[in-house]
Amino acid sequence: MAKFESKRVIVNAPCEKVFEFLADFNNFEELMPDEVSNWEATSDSCCFKIEGIGNLSMRIASKTPCKQIHIVSDNDNPVDYTLDCYFYNYGKEQCEVELVFNAELSSFIKMIASNPLQNFVNMLTDKIKELYE
Repeated sequence: MAKFESKRVIVNAPCEKVFEFLADFNNFEELMPDEVSNWEATSDSCCFKIEGIGNLSMRIASKTPCKQIHIVSDNDNPVDYTLDCYFYNYGKEQCEVELVFNAELSSFIKMIASNPLQNFVNMLTDKIKELYE
């Protein structure tokens, strides 16, 4: 299993507000890079296409308010993966957010995909931070 941990970012909003935003996939489109198209979402699931990779879908498997959101790959994805969003209190009006992406990757794919996946989780946390600046 390949593991990609984002940098932790301090977000200028209470944990409750950031958690509520990330706990609804309807909000995730704002975070996605330009390579993502055909975005469709409900509050608990989404599907989309990434150029060069194909169609992907995922769903929220569990939520612990202001602590963690556990997202899993769904259906016929080319790769099994999980994405965990972790929340840490950082005062009344701020919180810290970290994303951890785990994927079942062959050694060859891991060698090719490591930098893009690491950049992806860091880009997501940067965008989360920017939403509240």
